[in-house]
Amino acid sequence: MKKTFFLILILSSCWIKGQAQGETRFGIKAGFTSANVYGSDLSQLSTGGATSPLSGFHFGIFVNSKISKYFWIKSEVLTIQKGSVLQFNDNSGKPYKSNFKSQYIDVYPISPTFHYKGFQLMAGPYVGMLIKSSYQYDSLGKLYTNSSIFGSNSSLNVYRQKIDAGIVVGAEYEFKWGISIGVRYTKGFVPLFENASALVINPSSPALPSQKIYNENLSISIGYSFGGHQKEKEIARK
Repeated sequence: MKKTFFLILILSSCWIKGQAQGETRFGIKAGFTSANVYGSDLSQLSTGGATSPLSGFHFGIFVNSKISKYFWIKSEVLTIQKGSVLQFNDNSGKPYKSNFKSQYIDVYPISPTFHYKGFQLMAGPYVGMLIKSSYQYDSLGKLYTNSSIFGSNSSLNVYRQKIDAGIVVGAEYEFKWGISIGVRYTKGFVPLFENASALVINPSSPALPSQKIYNENLSISIGYSFGGHQKEKEIARK
């Protein structure tokens, strides 16, 4: 099902790009991400369900394809840190904060984008692939990255979910010389743990057969697109 969903997104993206009017811009972007998790079972992951945002970074490439004067398609591939700052208790009952980090490669295959001058408003789906994950398991700052907890990258049915998917909405402003600034929000719909009954990070709560815990993050980025800007300057002068 996951492979079929991903294949449909890629094929749809290729078809839409085939309808483009010949103007395609490639670019790079990077920025700051404030990540967190949400869901009704947060108490399974963090004491009292208390979480706070985890700061990180993202960078990658994008392609903008023109369909009409005001309608474009944006496609992107980013490496991005997701996760949250959790609340744990050590062996003496003393609370401490734990950084729950997950590094993903996110693919945004089809993001319909409204263009008006330099302003862009976009929304669409995304699919993410988990690369690595860790969390701090004591107040001294040790990190737990054991594959018996998080699973391996090749394992698709144990512990950490290796695929993330959801929606993205955002806005950007691109200056005539190609530099852009933007903000976006992503909301995941795939649970972070596939076999939640086998994983209890927070021992004070009993395990559930499944945990409704998902990724979400807010990102601010700066980008640069190559090509097309000289042509726009000439049109503006006319």
